[in-house]
Amino acid sequence: MAGKDDVRHTASAENVVRALDDLVSVEKSVDRAVLHALGIGPNDAAVLRHLLDLESRGTTTTTPSSLSDLLGISSAATTALIDRLAGAGWVERQPHPQDRRSVLIRATVPPGSPARRLLAVRRVAISSAAAGLGAQERRTVVEFLDELHRAEQHHLAEATAVTGPAESLPPR
Repeated sequence: MAGKDDVRHTASAENVVRALDDLVSVEKSVDRAVLHALGIGPNDAAVLRHLLDLESRGTTTTTPSSLSDLLGISSAATTALIDRLAGAGWVERQPHPQDRRSVLIRATVPPGSPARRLLAVRRVAISSAAAGLGAQERRTVVEFLDELHRAEQHHLAEATAVTGPAESLPPR
């Protein structure tokens, strides 16, 4: 049986496609498990993950309009989502320090809680796998993923030129 190093040096384009398909499949399973365990929807989870990612980078709050942009939904839908998350105790609203008419949104998921660990499964897995790579390997992975993102945007634009308008993928 071929070892990890053998596959690394002899992988075909089909091996890459299969590995990405497997990754997408497990990500869907993780998402279903997280949504079920926490009793939230996909947009709820996206907002909570975003807020926790911001927190890990030293920013604890964001605006509702930023969340609207992130999800590609209306401000009314964003307000309903924030209301739902706040009512469940997942987020809180805070007054905006520079704009009296605006609010900031902050996650209230306790550090070390099972919910926080569930929401971070993907980030922890990616960080762990990336830590096992050398600098050149990480650069190669980033270049590959950036190229994949650009290619998907391009092919989506081509496909929708024939079928009609669709939302574009977010820029990277």
